[in-house]
Amino acid sequence: MSHSALSQPTAGTQLSSRRQKDNDGSEQKGTPVTTLEQIAGRAGSGQALVEARGLQKSFGERKILRNVDFQMNKGDITVIIGKSGSGKSTLLRALAGLTDPDEGQIVVDGQTVFAEQQRTREWENVRSEVGMVFQTYTLWPHMNVLDNLVLAPRKVRGAGAKESRDRAESALAEVGMAHHILSKPTQLSGGERQRVAIARALMMKPKLLLCDEITSALDPPVAAEVLDVLRRLKEEDGIAVALVTHDMAFASKAADRVVFFHNGEIAVNATPEAAFDKCDNEDLKKFVDAVRF
Repeated sequence: MSHSALSQPTAGTQLSSRRQKDNDGSEQKGTPVTTLEQIAGRAGSGQALVEARGLQKSFGERKILRNVDFQMNKGDITVIIGKSGSGKSTLLRALAGLTDPDEGQIVVDGQTVFAEQQRTREWENVRSEVGMVFQTYTLWPHMNVLDNLVLAPRKVRGAGAKESRDRAESALAEVGMAHHILSKPTQLSGGERQRVAIARALMMKPKLLLCDEITSALDPPVAAEVLDVLRRLKEEDGIAVALVTHDMAFASKAADRVVFFHNGEIAVNATPEAAFDKCDNEDLKKFVDAVRF
């Protein structure tokens, strides 16, 4: 397999599921995929920022990703939903370089960053373009907000003190936390700490922000404020956001795409309207009903 960039699938099109082989060599058909063409017609012609094809990942005997094909366009918000253990977080971690798939290819901003079961040299060129925010804030409690933010740019990029502080002030202003630049994490609420975590991810000026259940531990009003920050980052800065969440209201109102994982496969990839109002996928319907009620 070469390291050349993947051929680009039509933007907005859910690629059909592949056929898989089990241990005895017989072929098993993957979970049927509800395609966007079947329920909503062609999507807009956005430019791809992330493309992944044929991703597979297992932990021991358990298959987490089963030939996953995934695409995100520049400046889009993609909401990823599904039951726990269905592969959502593993996909984000693979895109962020925190875990390597067993098989498949990943292209970020036109550069193949994973192929032939390893990260390529091109990954170093684009890794700073990919930021990740976790459910836990992972802020250093003994450091104030400013020191938490400037740590990576100064250690990784060798940025100077003034450059780092200027960037920190800008990032905090983007998330509405400029007035807490000298506060300690212990002095902040959960929602404020999560905003700081987002600001820290912005320090490297990413084109893609991966968010894994970042509002699950927050009260609904606070979670809504954090999600509004993501919406503004997309609208004002053109940052693409991939968000794993159970917030169906945000998914329906702010997302450009909704991706539904089921048993390690993408069962639905569609616009919010198509996914929630016009989709006939029974697994998605059951999941949405369970989350809403």
